[in-house]
Amino acid sequence: MTTLNEILSIPQFKGLELINKNGDLSSEVSNLDITENNDIKHFTSQNSFILTTGVLFQENQVDLKRLIKDLHDINTAGLGIKVSRFLYEIDKDVIAFADKLGFPLIEIPENWNLGEITHQISSYISDSETGKLNYALRIQQELNQLLIKGYSINTMIQRMSKLLGVPIILFDPFKAPKALSHHYDQNKKLTNEHIGYFLNHYKQSSVYDKNKQVFENKDHVIFKVLGYTYFPYYLMVSQVNKLSYPFSLLTIEQVVSVLSFALYKNTKIEEAEQNDINRFFESLVNNQNDQTLSIKRHAELLKRYNIFESDYYQIIICDIDTPDSLENSYYLNERYQLTFHWLQHMFTEIDDYISIYKIPSTNRFAILMQNRHDYYYDYLVQIQNSYGNHFEGSISFGIGNEVTEFTEISSSFFEANEAFENGSLKNKQEFISYYQSKDIKELLQLIPKEKLQPFIKHNLGPLSYPKNKKDVELKQTLQVYMDNQCDITKTAEKIYIHRNTVKYRINKCSNLIGVNIEDPMYSLNIRIALYLSDFTMAD
Repeated sequence: MTTLNEILSIPQFKGLELINKNGDLSSEVSNLDITENNDIKHFTSQNSFILTTGVLFQENQVDLKRLIKDLHDINTAGLGIKVSRFLYEIDKDVIAFADKLGFPLIEIPENWNLGEITHQISSYISDSETGKLNYALRIQQELNQLLIKGYSINTMIQRMSKLLGVPIILFDPFKAPKALSHHYDQNKKLTNEHIGYFLNHYKQSSVYDKNKQVFENKDHVIFKVLGYTYFPYYLMVSQVNKLSYPFSLLTIEQVVSVLSFALYKNTKIEEAEQNDINRFFESLVNNQNDQTLSIKRHAELLKRYNIFESDYYQIIICDIDTPDSLENSYYLNERYQLTFHWLQHMFTEIDDYISIYKIPSTNRFAILMQNRHDYYYDYLVQIQNSYGNHFEGSISFGIGNEVTEFTEISSSFFEANEAFENGSLKNKQEFISYYQSKDIKELLQLIPKEKLQPFIKHNLGPLSYPKNKKDVELKQTLQVYMDNQCDITKTAEKIYIHRNTVKYRINKCSNLIGVNIEDPMYSLNIRIALYLSDFTMAD
């Protein structure tokens, strides 16, 4: 990109002078036009540098202000005027008007021919753009070599900064600095100033121009770097006014292309390495009876999978809540990958010994806590509240009980999944669910009903599913009698009948079932069968 500022800095064009001090010289010049017409708004292209003798304005410079306004509105680069030919000087109010717009007025020396200067500047722009293209390709080749040799992203940023001679920051998808050039090493003020500018810029641009790929102003240029499609990185090049030939935005664009590929490559390598860790962890928690691994004997092996010796382990299951409508599957996959990295960052901020895993079979996240944290619930709430700042949707947690032995991690893992399932079954969003152990009735409900029928009929006989009123009364009396630990008096009080009637009915039940109801060998089975009979009959 050739600018007016660059053209004016070339010795060949040193006769060109800026008339108005507030004229913006940073605009790109793509071509030149000569005109003696004051109505060219609809016949001039953007980024043109317009040249004129000003002959039309020698009697009245008011029309010159209208021309300046028209050229400013269509984003031309500036207006070059051969002042001494007809005007002799530009009126002060015209200069003030141009200054207010920031539109540059350039004085052309009287002895310069407009046709010749047009040809010379056009040739310079053409040669300049060719030189910039060749330089940009050389820079791309150099960075490609760094990529092939496996150099880090940070090294590539340092090399790029050294070539350009200006500060550079690469921001990750969470808007945090991932790599900074050496300019920031000992300059905290500059670091905070530039990071603050980026964050403020991002907040504004996300409202009015979310899909734009490049953002420019006088001091900074920000490029989206597509390591991810929906969650890009950002490369901010600062002090761009110091860049000179042969550097151009094209050079930076080539660097961005290489960085995008490098980030994508690193992402896939990290995912492959993490997948090995994930599979190991899922195998570990699902093979709870396997005693071949010991935290003491295999400490070094387990460290490779982020498991450490401790007297405290607790599993928390996390997942992204199911959306109400279908979403782009590519977006969902990227959000899942980035959520994992975000959770890693958030939890390791409070404890390096908190490990995060992706469970392949469920696509949920398992959080392994290996130190006690009394306020972890509050931190989970904080994480839930922060999630929406980076992603669409919400997340939920299921919490297993703490265990003291490495061999019991699978138990906490099972409980955390159970807690998460309980929250999901209630169709909740953004929940935090603790594990609660099931009572015997809840456990019995897990058995298929068709497998319960033989047990019920064997233990209750004709009272399994009574059809007539008499048998219904007998079953009801038996139920109350068993609930009151076979106490005749309490049973009579509960159902408002005489004690002798209770005795009669219980004897009748014993005869129908064929066992002594009060015998401990049979009483437990009868109580369970009574519950199951009501439970299965309800359907």
